[in-house]
Amino acid sequence: MPSHFEELLATIRTLRAPGGCPWDRKQTLHNAARYLMDEAGELVDATLDEDIEGSREELADLLFMTCFCTEILGETEKVTMQDIAREGNAKLIRRHPHVFGDTEARTTAESQEQWNAIKREEKRAKGIDPDRESSLKDMPSSTAPLHQAYTYQKDAADHGFDWPDVNGVWAKLDEELTEFKDAVEDGKPAAIQHELGDLLFSIVNLARWHKIQPDMALRQANNRFRDRFHLVEEDFKSRGVDMKDAGIDALEASWQDAKRRLS
Repeated sequence: MPSHFEELLATIRTLRAPGGCPWDRKQTLHNAARYLMDEAGELVDATLDEDIEGSREELADLLFMTCFCTEILGETEKVTMQDIAREGNAKLIRRHPHVFGDTEARTTAESQEQWNAIKREEKRAKGIDPDRESSLKDMPSSTAPLHQAYTYQKDAADHGFDWPDVNGVWAKLDEELTEFKDAVEDGKPAAIQHELGDLLFSIVNLARWHKIQPDMALRQANNRFRDRFHLVEEDFKSRGVDMKDAGIDALEASWQDAKRRLS
């Protein structure tokens, strides 16, 4: 009797086969990979909401898209899901010698140091000299900018490029805010965008110093805004009032009520 995993793979092959689903058949690896990113984002949302059932559902969607991408690749290259699983398992074992080998790593820092050393050796085996590479991680253009900024700053800090204490971060944030205000007063769009980018970059750095993932914090803020705004919409609809005609005082009062109801 086939496993549920094997049944999933068989279903995907049927969808991609002649006579299968037109939408599934037209997808390329590039398109499917982008959907994979969407599913990963929805899983993050479910975990932030502490939605266990939703997390299971999104994990299932994420697994499907991973298998779907592999099936598309396998249609033109000699690769199967077994190959992908074997390569992934071998990499995990290779990069955890303190678990599967004879080395030791008693702390997170020690295990990360081993991980990075092994990655450097893997690059040398591919003919890449890691000593000539930048300390900043290569990140795909699709990486969320907040996460990219956080990662660059962390990489730089790991090599000593950082403020001695958080006071320097606060001072830099104040400086960037002043420069942004000055750019707005000058009214030059390119300068405003430039200074806003620097201001956001400084805010990310402040988040890093307080061990906060900025993309997660912003995602949570977005969700709070969404939920509160929905209540404001319901409030005015129940009164038969168009929000555009309500006035700022009425909107603010409804907003504060929504905040209290969802606190």
